[in-house]
Amino acid sequence: MKIFMLGWEYPPYISGGLGTACEGLTKSLAKLGIKIDFVVPRLSGRENAPHMTLFDASTGKMLGKDVDDPSQSPVKFNPNLSLIGTPALISAYCKPEEYAQWVKDFRPGEWNGEIPPDIEAILESEKRESGGKTGASQYGTDLFQEVEHYARNAVKIARTRQFDIIHAHDWMTYAAGIALARLTGKPLITHVHSLEYDRSGPVGNQRIKQIEAAGVTAATVAIAVSYYTRSIVNMEHKVPLERISVVHNGVYTKQVRKAYRDPDSPTKIVLFMGRITFQKGPDYFIEAAARVIPYLPNTMFIVAGTGDMLPRIQNRVHEMGLARHFLFPGFMKGPEVERMYSMADVYIMPSVSEPFGIAPLEAMSLDIPVIISKQSGVSEVLEHALKVDFWDIERMAHLIIGVLKYREVRDDIIGMAREEVKRIHWDAAAAKTLEVYKQVHNAAQAGAKTVHNVAKSPRRVK
Repeated sequence: MKIFMLGWEYPPYISGGLGTACEGLTKSLAKLGIKIDFVVPRLSGRENAPHMTLFDASTGKMLGKDVDDPSQSPVKFNPNLSLIGTPALISAYCKPEEYAQWVKDFRPGEWNGEIPPDIEAILESEKRESGGKTGASQYGTDLFQEVEHYARNAVKIARTRQFDIIHAHDWMTYAAGIALARLTGKPLITHVHSLEYDRSGPVGNQRIKQIEAAGVTAATVAIAVSYYTRSIVNMEHKVPLERISVVHNGVYTKQVRKAYRDPDSPTKIVLFMGRITFQKGPDYFIEAAARVIPYLPNTMFIVAGTGDMLPRIQNRVHEMGLARHFLFPGFMKGPEVERMYSMADVYIMPSVSEPFGIAPLEAMSLDIPVIISKQSGVSEVLEHALKVDFWDIERMAHLIIGVLKYREVRDDIIGMAREEVKRIHWDAAAAKTLEVYKQVHNAAQAGAKTVHNVAKSPRRVK
């Protein structure tokens, strides 16, 4: 089976969990024999995917190797996976200042393709409703132009490829997926990793919500990363539950290669790592910290990440007189992430609305106990994690104190979590995705436009 997959980012150049999830899923699908063309926006040409064959979509040529002759490749070759880059300027959920810098540094090539009418209809309706504006202040002034640009390129690439199913990851790729499905007649699967509801609350950006709705409605099947997200897709976009399959994310099991601190140190470290935005609940983390410090004054709180709430969070820390208990190291990636996890005594994910949440799994795989929001998808698959409502800062503080103060409790949590995280892997996610592919492919062969009962397994109650 051949999949034409649409994504907005891929490691090592990522801005969040979307790229990590795409990497894990595609690697495991390839092991199952699924052949994948993965189209991503190319920013600089420095992207590195050692397990893939790379294509430069702007020229139509491969980057230094022949797909038909893997022996000529200087890197590890996977014959089931191709990564195709399209010219585009922004990453997933970029901010205005980031976009402005990319515009300054990058000069895209000319594009001579036609705009498919399906894409034009979606985006033009968005512009009319916004008074002719093409952007959104949250994401940068030319976001929708970039979505359209990506879609144009994806359509041109698709004309040269053979595939059975279109698989689009998150709203930035839905316009391309809708156009391709209508132009080719191939079934479309839209994969919901995050929603505007999660990022911005019930109001959010209405143009983005419209594209989300168009994508999940047009899809033969939508895949949600959790039952939590499935319920929101149903509530927000009125997609019947039987047309939404759930495939939980996974994690690469890791071992700490280096011990960065003494576990018996009198100074304890509590870690928040992620985008510092409304969705991630950093303000609740700060308020809980203020309740921990009087009981455990030798505690250091690390807020690792960037986002629009960072100045507000830093100001709040200073207002409370807690600056000496906080560090703000900025955005972490690669080995820095592992180092940060291994320094921590406990990891906190206080998200207001988290579709899944890979970070707690990464922390657990490195033997770090986690406290997670009940308003998260990952809480569905974890038994040996402490769970709290994001707004219950008193309870959150009590749990932090308990993990830091009682070594035996911490060790028990780590021991049980170590075994639990081994079963939450990408191979399991790929196997579930393959089942969805088979159902969709069989339905397409039979002439059906939708697939029902793909999510028939009940939600596991914790």
